[in-house]
Amino acid sequence: MRIDRTHRFLIVGFGGMLVAFIASILLTLVFKSLNPFYHLSIYAIAFVFFFIMVLNYVRERKGIKRISDLGTDLSVDDSKFEVKSSNKWTRNFYQDILSNRQKIKQATEWINAIAEGEKIELTEDNANHLSKAVINLQSELIKFRSKEEKSAWQAEGLAKFSELLRTYNENMKDFGFHIVSETVKYVEGNQGAIFLAGKEDDEEYLEMIGCYAYERRKLANKKISKGEGLVGQCMQEKDLIYITDVPEQYVKITSGLGHATPRHILIIPLISDEKMVGAMELASFKVLEDYQIEFLKDLAKNIAASVAVIQVNENTQQLLVESQKMSNELQANEEEMRQNIEEMEATQEEMSRNQLELDGVFSAINNTLLKAEFDVEGNVISANQKFKEFLKWEEADIKHKKHENICKNPERCGEIWRKVQAGNNHIVEYETRTSKKEKVWIEASYSPVLDTNGNLKKILMLGQDISERVANEEEQRRLSLVADNTDNSVIITDKEGLIEYVNSGFENMTGYKLEEIRGRKPGEFLQGPETNQETKKKISQLLKEEKPINEEILNYAKDGRTYWVSLAINPVRDANGELQNFIAVQADITATKKSALDAKYKLEAIGRSNAVIEFDTKGFVIDVNQNYLDIIGYEKEELIGKHDESMVDQYTSKSKEYKQLWERLAKGEFVTDEFERYTKSGKKVILKCVFNPIFDINGNAIKVVKFANDITQEKTLERENERQQVELMNHMEAINKTIGSLEFDKKGKIVKANEIYLSITGFKLEDIQGKSYFDLLPEKDRFKPQYQLMWESLQSGKFFSGEFKQVDKNGHEVWLSGTINPIYDNEQNLEKVLLLAQFTTKSKQKLNELGGSVTAMKGVIPILELNTDFSLKNANPLFFEASGYSRMTLKKVEFSKDFRLANGTKPKDILKDLDEGKKVETYLEFKTNDGEWVNSKVSMAGVQNLDLELDKIIILFTGMVEQNLKLKNVN
Repeated sequence: MRIDRTHRFLIVGFGGMLVAFIASILLTLVFKSLNPFYHLSIYAIAFVFFFIMVLNYVRERKGIKRISDLGTDLSVDDSKFEVKSSNKWTRNFYQDILSNRQKIKQATEWINAIAEGEKIELTEDNANHLSKAVINLQSELIKFRSKEEKSAWQAEGLAKFSELLRTYNENMKDFGFHIVSETVKYVEGNQGAIFLAGKEDDEEYLEMIGCYAYERRKLANKKISKGEGLVGQCMQEKDLIYITDVPEQYVKITSGLGHATPRHILIIPLISDEKMVGAMELASFKVLEDYQIEFLKDLAKNIAASVAVIQVNENTQQLLVESQKMSNELQANEEEMRQNIEEMEATQEEMSRNQLELDGVFSAINNTLLKAEFDVEGNVISANQKFKEFLKWEEADIKHKKHENICKNPERCGEIWRKVQAGNNHIVEYETRTSKKEKVWIEASYSPVLDTNGNLKKILMLGQDISERVANEEEQRRLSLVADNTDNSVIITDKEGLIEYVNSGFENMTGYKLEEIRGRKPGEFLQGPETNQETKKKISQLLKEEKPINEEILNYAKDGRTYWVSLAINPVRDANGELQNFIAVQADITATKKSALDAKYKLEAIGRSNAVIEFDTKGFVIDVNQNYLDIIGYEKEELIGKHDESMVDQYTSKSKEYKQLWERLAKGEFVTDEFERYTKSGKKVILKCVFNPIFDINGNAIKVVKFANDITQEKTLERENERQQVELMNHMEAINKTIGSLEFDKKGKIVKANEIYLSITGFKLEDIQGKSYFDLLPEKDRFKPQYQLMWESLQSGKFFSGEFKQVDKNGHEVWLSGTINPIYDNEQNLEKVLLLAQFTTKSKQKLNELGGSVTAMKGVIPILELNTDFSLKNANPLFFEASGYSRMTLKKVEFSKDFRLANGTKPKDILKDLDEGKKVETYLEFKTNDGEWVNSKVSMAGVQNLDLELDKIIILFTGMVEQNLKLKNVN
């Protein structure tokens, strides 16, 4: 039944039912005697109409429910769904549901396609609000993906260039090329250049340090002044410049295809801490997008920071090199000090000419220098506060003091007074004592003060406290002496591990000279194929962590010889805790290593040639070797787990001595003796046995190892041992007759001293027995840390060789040359320390006398030092005074221009004579700082290095001394 007819039928039926009921009621009222059958017929017809109406209503409701489910559940297959209804409302509702389902399916397919990256096009057939919304979604997603790709591109680029900036941060040229080349590649440009900012004569400029085009490295040699061209304009404005229409002749890129002009130029300033350190120029055939420009801006900041760091590192490295060079020239400080004294004398002369400035100058002197005035008799007239604090004088002491109370040496005091009374200024350094008997050093300048008649009125002394400098120089001299004279190798590297200095001990040990290895890492040439790789890795890791290192390692000498060293490397830091250098000390322990290997092989030989059995601490057998089984006659399985008493007789096993033996062994005592044992067959054997307790890390005995030999072998060993002991005693007796020796216990207390040592120092054994090594040092050296470190190293197994300073019974300094060696017992525990040395005090005195003679000669003869290429190296104050040069201006003087040799003598002839060890005497004319030429007789001598090669040339101006003497004789 069609749904429209049903609706009409329901209306007619409902109306018919209503008419039937009304008719039934009227008939009942009119015809009261009407037969009931008629009523029932009417009601039956009405009920049939009602039933059909309800049935169709339920059917229609079920159809509408199915259509509703079709609209809400997309999983329903609409191709198998059929609506049996002719109701146009229902059909329209069904068609709308189907249409919406198609739109939703289409939208779903598009969304999935968009998610997979496909592009959706909208046609007229599927143009609706939902389709347009999907298309809008697609457009937004494309924009989002593009933005994400650009952000990822920028982040990836910054990360990549961060790694590049860390990699190429040592050389500015390589840095410039790699950074600009990678930048051009990354932004798909065609050419790029990077410039570094500089300044010369107050004119700022940009210098090209890297250039790249068409995947080739271009020559980078170009300077651009500030304001010149686009790059110079970028430097002036400190802002980005981007041009998209480049003039034809601005730049051309050459490739295999010919010449092409890029149309887009981007110039970015490199700014670090608001300071422009450079610029980067990029050329491209295509437009640079905004995100690329933003990336380049961020990259420019990172490049600028790296450039600033590299410049700081290069400047720091340069300063370190210059500092090292200055520290090696020990005479630099002395010459600068003398120059300061000369300037002070000039200031004093100016003071005498200008009385108005005198008070101000003396006020400055009072605040900075030690000042005292003496009358012509040497009595102290006055002294400033710094002078009184220096000598710890009270004000009341001044009137009782004389010059002799300051200058304790009568000869030097007389020399000073004679020169000053003669009207000459005099500068001198000498040692004096404070009122508290403390030793101090002063550098004093004595100047005569004349009255208006030119007569000596008083003497003015200006001085400086140089106690600390003298102490430092003495300490440096001693350290230098130790480094130069010790057999140990000393290496000093920079913080990167590159060699800056090695001592003669290193050169003797390895065969390498400093000139061959300067700037290299020690491991590059000292280590070889047999060097332990794990030790190398451990040392490398500790160096990276800047920690001290103590290792033993196999090294290779220059001639290929291998040797073992005990290596100690310590980092050196500045006052701020920053790493500056590494100092490595190497001691040759090849002999010790050989001895250790020898001991190892001997132990293995003992195991092969001796009977060995192991027990627990209660005496039960743990293990036994074949030699012992051969002696005792048992099989190994028969002995394992049995007690040692199974191999002795009943009397011995029950004896008190036997029980005490195992009690002693259980306590960790070492026992050696001859013992009787019985074989399996009952035969008695006599064994020379050594019981060795073995300890765990806590020092507790865990087992006992017994080494056994028959009596014949033991007797043989005893005789050999007696012979060796006699030989050793003969050696020791010979040593005691020729070399001084001191024996210390493991705590550093003196136990013994031989007659050689006692006779030279004047001590008796009871005078020093029980005292420490530090008690033998001069008082000023007893608390220096190097001696404490030396004893700590001795206790850890290191030995020392070189020169040692002590005092004798009268407190005078004595010098010894030899070794201090730790001595160990059989268990490798430190037993004592032995010093064996020869006395070298007279040699040291001769060396000091020689140094004094050299100093005296520098005080009377002008001296000039030249390198072998005749460049000026150094000079003494007398030459500076005669020439008018200072130490700084001396470096700029050229020998070929400012010096003339007499009689056609040539430098190469002088070098030849000096190489042959001859002394050259000739006449030399030089030009002073004022332009005047001075002629003098000179004596030239060569100074050789340790390889007997000419190292420098010394020129003594003897003629100037003779002229001065003649002038004095005439006067």
